[in-house]
Amino acid sequence: MKKLALVAVVVAVVAMMAFGVYAASDIRNTKHNLASWGPGTYKSTNYSEICVFCHTPHAAGSWPLWNRNMTGVTGFITYSSIAFDVTASDIDSTSKLCFSCHLATTSPTTALNNPSNLKNNAQPTFNFIGIRHTAAIGTNLRDDHPVAFNYTNAQLAHSEIDTASNVATKLNETTTSLFPNGDMTCSSCHDVHGKLDSGNNVIPVLLRRSNASSMLCLACHLK
Repeated sequence: MKKLALVAVVVAVVAMMAFGVYAASDIRNTKHNLASWGPGTYKSTNYSEICVFCHTPHAAGSWPLWNRNMTGVTGFITYSSIAFDVTASDIDSTSKLCFSCHLATTSPTTALNNPSNLKNNAQPTFNFIGIRHTAAIGTNLRDDHPVAFNYTNAQLAHSEIDTASNVATKLNETTTSLFPNGDMTCSSCHDVHGKLDSGNNVIPVLLRRSNASSMLCLACHLK
């Protein structure tokens, strides 16, 4: 009887853990849900799936099971200033995943490596051509937050930047998820799947934490 009770407890804990992981984000209620029934104004006219626009279980072009081409994304001008200089010759691989869509208004949102077999391998069509200009960042990153630099190196060089482990604790994340390969990337600030706040609402602009009172900025910057 005790063994049965123990099994029941273990099952319950695993179930709660699984639910917790699921509840941590909800891409269905974000602009990244490009399915025909998605909540955004930009969406597919023939695809009802969500994940296929970025991921594929087979024929992936790159990690993580990526369904888009990012190899041709080059020519970036990185941020630099008197106080902080990014000397990277190119942006990091993680950010390139974002730029496979967010590069220009003419970015080929229909070019999937492995189109859905539910549509007989037909590429998705959309109600807009390309992406909206407000979502097209371009290759000139001098007016954007720096990416493609080693976070720990920057932290050691600047006393007003908190350690990666402290930042991870503040955001309830891991250093690996925040800084892939040790780099500051687009995903250091953004959760592309739509992280939920305490009220189960997707945090605006797909941020990892609400920036009300600059709380996201203050996770890294000691001011």
